Amino acid sequence: IPPVIDIDKLSDNVLNITEQYYNNEITIDEYQDKTNDLNYDLSKATYLSTIAGIVIYILYFVVFQAYNNGQTIGKKILKLQVLKTNGSAPDINSLVKRCLIPYGILVNIILLILLLVLNKSTYITTTNIINNIHFMIIFVSIIFMFVKGRGIHDYLAGTKVEKI
Repeated sequence: IPPVIDIDKLSDNVLNITEQYYNNEITIDEYQDKTNDLNYDLSKATYLSTIAGIVIYILYFVVFQAYNNGQTIGKKILKLQVLKTNGSAPDINSLVKRCLIPYGILVNIILLILLLVLNKSTYITTTNIINNIHFMIIFVSIIFMFVKGRGIHDYLAGTKVEKI
């Protein structure tokens, strides 16, 4: 368990460094070095809330949907439903696959593991790479949704969203 860190103080430091950069008091390299260190410390300090977030997302987007005919509250309001491509109700496995990418669950799990095993410098570099890859996947998924009507996550899970 990491030592207790004052999250408010770290957040204030990030704001101060950002102000220094906007006021041209520090260079972009100094800004990146300082914020990378602080963001690493914030990641260490907030790992429990990251775990809680992962659990909440899984409970809502997997378990809740599985027991509510493939619908979240938003889908109920919009009269949409997640179905398997054959038209049957999605199972837990399909819903897990479907929610890993768009809600960042997979990325957060990977980053939590890396936080435990990598040193600060390697973690920061790896985090930047993983986040950029995730952003590109989300971008491509949005394009898929507009062009083909299904996101990458739907193709991976064998699901589709239909109006009911």
